[in-house]
Amino acid sequence: MNYQDTLMWKEINQTPNIFGEIQSKNAQVMRELVDAVKSGKATNFVAAARGTSDHALIFFKYALEVNSNYTVGLSAPSVVTLYNGKINYSNSIVIGCSQSGKAADVLEVIKKGNEQGAITIAVTNDADSPMAKEAKFHLCCSAGPELSVAATKTFSSQLYVLLWLAGELSDNKDDLIYLKHLDGEIRGIIPQIDELTTKYAEMFKDMQSGFVLSRGITYAIALEASLKLQETCYIQMKGYAGSDFYHGPMAMVNEATPVIIFAAKNNGCEEMQNLVRADQIKSIDKMISLNAPVLLVTNDEILKGKFAKCNYAFIPFGVPEEIMMFAFAIFAQMLACKISCAIGNNPDSPRALNKVTITK
Repeated sequence: MNYQDTLMWKEINQTPNIFGEIQSKNAQVMRELVDAVKSGKATNFVAAARGTSDHALIFFKYALEVNSNYTVGLSAPSVVTLYNGKINYSNSIVIGCSQSGKAADVLEVIKKGNEQGAITIAVTNDADSPMAKEAKFHLCCSAGPELSVAATKTFSSQLYVLLWLAGELSDNKDDLIYLKHLDGEIRGIIPQIDELTTKYAEMFKDMQSGFVLSRGITYAIALEASLKLQETCYIQMKGYAGSDFYHGPMAMVNEATPVIIFAAKNNGCEEMQNLVRADQIKSIDKMISLNAPVLLVTNDEILKGKFAKCNYAFIPFGVPEEIMMFAFAIFAQMLACKISCAIGNNPDSPRALNKVTITK
């Protein structure tokens, strides 16, 4: 199957067009939401989601907490749906994320928040969905229909909406400027990502298992990239924060377990850049010492070519970590799509999976 004929591929390439629509369609509700949050006393978000949407909320947690005094706690929906827990959301801001807006367990968390007087937010791609109608505020991904089972453009649109919200609530307004021009910026680097993923899809298409690592603001891409390879290629991949990987999982690394490392350039002060880069170098050096085939995906010129036994996917995109996340997402999606087709799978219809998954 030619990957260019898949719905997944076509939907990945629709991503830049979506970014131009999100702000115009959500401007009013975003203003009202930000005013409600800032005028209230709650400073803690309770975030509920599953799968890809959960990864988007993990990104939100970092983006918001790094630049504001708000905190984000990840909910366990079964506390509400299965255990009838005594949890109290009245002093929190409840945010649920689901592409379809039909996640039954996330919906119940939003309902519980409403019953207890919390500010409730739904991030979905369907304004008529149960979650969108239940929440007090609905932020629409505005991605249009997504027909491939693998979530691609909807994940990127969730990242956009959530980073926009984080930017409005934080002291760092630079992200808001980047977001306004993101459609053109992403469109400009897609050809390089396309070329790189073609090269490395061919190189890694026969892998049977492996790991994906990142850390901090881009940690969520380790989880999302591994999920995309699992569901479309049936490869036993696992995503970790680099810091967690040292606590046991690293024992499984050998010459037959490829490790994909996403390392974004940090655009903070020099001291912070040095700390982040030193941590990245430590992780890469360790994987190479274990003889793992390493694929380093980065926009950091200093890391490019630094390691003798390393495969480089250098993306020339000089942006902060949180903006680099969008390029990383497209890289992960394109790589999975191409590997899936190369090994004879159909990434649009993974076995045993449906587009909408309902859990309680």
